Amino acid sequence: MSEHPDTTPSRDDRRGTLGVGEDGQWQIRFERRVPHPPERVWEALVDVDQQDRWVPGVRIHARVGGPVVFDFDAEGRAEGEVLRVDPPRALEHTWLWPDEPASTVRWEISADGDGSVLVLLHRPLRSEPASDYATGWHAMLDALAAHLDGETPAEPDYAALSEVYAASR
Repeated sequence: MSEHPDTTPSRDDRRGTLGVGEDGQWQIRFERRVPHPPERVWEALVDVDQQDRWVPGVRIHARVGGPVVFDFDAEGRAEGEVLRVDPPRALEHTWLWPDEPASTVRWEISADGDGSVLVLLHRPLRSEPASDYATGWHAMLDALAAHLDGETPAEPDYAALSEVYAASR
């Protein structure tokens, strides 16, 4: 885990980085390489039927002003609004979690050989919930990768992931 959240992790490292970015704001950053073209990754991200397959309860209506919902049942619910749509390269939306300041989530997809690089950036954040958010984003990105590979996403080991990200704060 890098203490520099703007650094690129090694290709086989699925962990995200969390910490203070160059602008002094707390952030979470993930960079994942997936063996699928950007158009395929984009469709999985924005198609509501596919969203259900990798994270039930997620709804991102990919149009500017469209609603965004991340419903985690008893864990809570984040809502937001789509700010930017640039198919198949970028999607940006607000993240409103109860009792937390508003933040922004940006998904960036770029071609990389026969696959894509997916970058998720969530900022600005308070440091306290950052490790919890990083745990959740890690699990969601794993589920998205499994879905893209045609697999059923496995149940995440939230306790182990939580330990990884709590230690990095």
